[in-house]
Amino acid sequence: IRNPEAGAESDPGSALQAELRPYQRTGLDWLWFMTRLGLGACLADDMGLGKTIQVIALLLVLKRGQKAEHDLDGDEPRSSVLVVPASLIANWKSELERFAPSLRVLYAHPSETPAETLTEIARDPATRLADYDLTITSYSMVSRLTWLKTPEWNLAILDEAQAIKNSGARQTRSVKELRAIGIAPE
Repeated sequence: IRNPEAGAESDPGSALQAELRPYQRTGLDWLWFMTRLGLGACLADDMGLGKTIQVIALLLVLKRGQKAEHDLDGDEPRSSVLVVPASLIANWKSELERFAPSLRVLYAHPSETPAETLTEIARDPATRLADYDLTITSYSMVSRLTWLKTPEWNLAILDEAQAIKNSGARQTRSVKELRAIGIAPE
């Protein structure tokens, strides 16, 4: 765990429209390593050092691996879920469009997606979510959109996780109901 060098298997390739700094590359390798072990991870550093780009790069690595796995065995790729404070949805949207335009993203929040679309997804989340690599929602929407707790997500990513520090809060209990396998394809 102290030396998680992953090399080529954790390289997001040309799908990442950015160059990772060496410490970001090390962070990505570590996230990939922890994901392959099926372990949760907390990525914490000073503001502005690139946690967002490391997570985006990890999602691209997972997408590439799932595509290869799908081509071999026909299993449908799983979507990941990212839970953020509502005030950060626009920032994530901008960063994803800039650095990873190939990721297919569903914004499960009424500020980005019409209520009718969210209702339609609720009728058959497994089928509808197969169209996306990532679903982004807010902490408060996890309580409101109960279908978010239905799928087994590839990864459950929490940005600004201090939002769930109160273990007795409804918001915290709802987020803890999300299910993720957290294991990347070999």
